[in-house]
Amino acid sequence: MRSVTKYGIAATGVAAAIVVAPLPAMAAEDTDSSTGTVTVTRFDDRYADGVFDQSKTARDGWTDVKNTNLSAWLVASDNSRHYGYTTASNDYIFENVPVGPAKVYLYTPNNPAGEVLFDATGAESADDIVRLPFGSDQGMASGVLSVDVDADGEQRLVGMSALRVAADVRFADGSIATGLTGVEFGSGDDWYNASEYQFNGGYGTYEAFESFGYVRHIPDELGVRIAAPAGYRVASVTADDYVAIPVTQHDGAYWIDAAAASSYFAAPKFTITLEAAPDTTRPEATLVAPTTAGPAKTIDLKVDATDDRGLGRIVANIYKDGTLVKSTQTAVNGATSGSHTATVTLPDGKYTIRYNASDLAGNVSQTRSFDVTVDGTAPTVTVKDGASYTVGDANAYGLVSFKLYDAGKIDKVTINGKVKDLTDNAWSDVNYVKPGTFGAVEGANTLVVYDVAGNTTTLRFTLDGTGPQVTVKEGVRASYDVVGFKLYDAVKVDKVSINGVVKDLSNSQWSDVNGVKPGVFGAVKGENTLVAYDVLGNTTTVGFTLN
Repeated sequence: MRSVTKYGIAATGVAAAIVVAPLPAMAAEDTDSSTGTVTVTRFDDRYADGVFDQSKTARDGWTDVKNTNLSAWLVASDNSRHYGYTTASNDYIFENVPVGPAKVYLYTPNNPAGEVLFDATGAESADDIVRLPFGSDQGMASGVLSVDVDADGEQRLVGMSALRVAADVRFADGSIATGLTGVEFGSGDDWYNASEYQFNGGYGTYEAFESFGYVRHIPDELGVRIAAPAGYRVASVTADDYVAIPVTQHDGAYWIDAAAASSYFAAPKFTITLEAAPDTTRPEATLVAPTTAGPAKTIDLKVDATDDRGLGRIVANIYKDGTLVKSTQTAVNGATSGSHTATVTLPDGKYTIRYNASDLAGNVSQTRSFDVTVDGTAPTVTVKDGASYTVGDANAYGLVSFKLYDAGKIDKVTINGKVKDLTDNAWSDVNYVKPGTFGAVEGANTLVVYDVAGNTTTLRFTLDGTGPQVTVKEGVRASYDVVGFKLYDAVKVDKVSINGVVKDLSNSQWSDVNGVKPGVFGAVKGENTLVAYDVLGNTTTVGFTLN
């Protein structure tokens, strides 16, 4: 079969096109329908634009040049090896290659490879080229070109480049941005994660690596993209390769034209400057106290706040019927978290707390509200009237009852520290208090009344459960012709009865009953009983015998 004089379709699917360079010289016609001829033109893409065009001159003065200085061989579909020959026009010719899939191995100058090979067959621009994979055959690093050989023959155009690309990343103050993990470099349709390394000036330089060295890029646009660290954004991106190279931005990355590099094995470098990103995130403010609507004696405020950059201040204002009555705030001075506390005393009534936080950039959190009721008035306590409820007076009681009132509701009472819970109403009672009841004792007692806001009223009172002291004036005897009695009670003696006959007295602490004999004050001959009463109803009983 004969060889054809056109470039074929690459195994990668790149469409055929006429190239700028002259076609390679043709081999002798192959008339065997089971074999074909493969022609490979290899070139150094000195002007790094991905096409073989010797009319363009790179910055270093070179133009694209064919290269047959390195070995090439073909492994056919039947695993036969074909070493071919080089034509005068510097093309590789592989004749009598069995029809079917084959691989052409193209040596690289270095082992491991420090270059990249690409299929430029039919390419009109770098957008049409395809990076070749690397393989190893006979122990040498090689670019691997896949072809599907037919009886008409195949022609391929393969370019070589050794472009690298790196980036220095700095903050706006000039300090290095070390430890970044979000830097990537791209060429063609491929992106490569970059690593940081120390090279010519310290850390903060990033480049992509593969197992055997630097990533080499095909000659297309060379790009960098970066995920800026939290709180920062890209301020500017420049590039140079001994001279400045224009940078464009599209598709989320920054790009330079590979043809602007100083040579096809150059390493252009981006310089990325990071600046603080505008702070547009609002702080968060949380009301920690109060947790209930009250009522409470005072408004005890606590507001916590956080911000990702730095807080300015925390504010909690108090309003009554829409009018500001008290403003409280705490400066946080740039901390990322803080608390504001305040205790506010106000007249009784209903109030609204409105609170928020601002950061150093002026962002303000959502302002929230919380309604509370202030009750700073203590309960009132009144001693109940009526003998069924109270016996005695402020000096002493034999029995006492209390009426309680608070507009914010009565909560409880304590008597001498013993708690008696009540039903949280505005009106309440504590009835029939006497020694041994609700913690009350003989003598001095303390009643404390609490409302639900915690306000208290304290009342001190005295209970007397002891009858009068009775002393026989004539001394203790077995019997008497006439007898007299001396009476004493701290809360006053009220009366006596002898055998049930009442003798009223003058309600004094001291009193007497004199000249008692048969027929006087109800006394009789023989056994008698005297009962002495104090004004609280406490009694003392004494028996005596008259002759």
